[in-house]
Amino acid sequence: MVRFHEEKLRNLRLPSAPSSLLLALDIDGTILEEGRPLSERLVQNVQYLRRVGVHICITTGRSVPATVPIVQQLGLGNTWIVSANGSLIGRYSTDTGYVLTNQYTFPVHEVLARVLDAMPDALIGVEDSPAGFRVLKPFPPGELRETIAVQSLEELGAKPVSRVVVRNPLMNNEEFATTVAKINLSGVQSAIGWRAWLDINPPGTSKAKGLQIVCKNLGVDSRHTLAIGDGANDIPLLQFVAYGVAMGNANPAVKHAADSTTLAVEDDGAAAVLEAICAILPGETVFESPSIAD
Repeated sequence: MVRFHEEKLRNLRLPSAPSSLLLALDIDGTILEEGRPLSERLVQNVQYLRRVGVHICITTGRSVPATVPIVQQLGLGNTWIVSANGSLIGRYSTDTGYVLTNQYTFPVHEVLARVLDAMPDALIGVEDSPAGFRVLKPFPPGELRETIAVQSLEELGAKPVSRVVVRNPLMNNEEFATTVAKINLSGVQSAIGWRAWLDINPPGTSKAKGLQIVCKNLGVDSRHTLAIGDGANDIPLLQFVAYGVAMGNANPAVKHAADSTTLAVEDDGAAAVLEAICAILPGETVFESPSIAD
């Protein structure tokens, strides 16, 4: 798999200068498998790429409070973060912490009413960026740990927010998707997650739009960008970059949008792509896992 991606990357004729490259990484289902820590192989390759000068941007549906700990575990002391599916863009450094640079919001009162009309039992959260979520009712234990308040529907919809999250633990994924399809979500961006979960974001926002802003700030040509992702919210991102890679655990639509597919998250598929990027760059030998060496 490493050799496969290496060949694909060499055919792109990317610039040899690492500082001309920008790599976008999704978190959940891409570099992180639920219930397991980040792999040593992945972390060491991320740190090598950062050390030689490759720009790394975390592009995620997570909130800022849920993203920063992963950035720290990766050892990224200075990096851009596109969070909340592109509604929030900011920089993190060990010196200053997280600094929000771009925030996009939308009025949510009507959207909340439409969702609850279709799913009266739905759990609703609105994101107060970058602090966390205000919710109508508590989410299941372990979900939406960034909750900062429980409020009435009127309070939730009183001001524009960066995101609405909808969760219905009483429905399976198919039932949830069928119900969501009946809701009028025109004028906003939306994506269903890997479980009965829906993200609703401001119109025109996406991980791809967020990465475009990061490219502009870094002075990186979009033709020199790469990304790895697994979810529906990654589709615009994978289509935007020069080399978009879908995880093996991604659904067919995501794989179709990508240039290539790697192994699943449980098989460290993202690390294989990172090793291929390392291999095309000039410099020292990179970390190689025992499983690959064998």
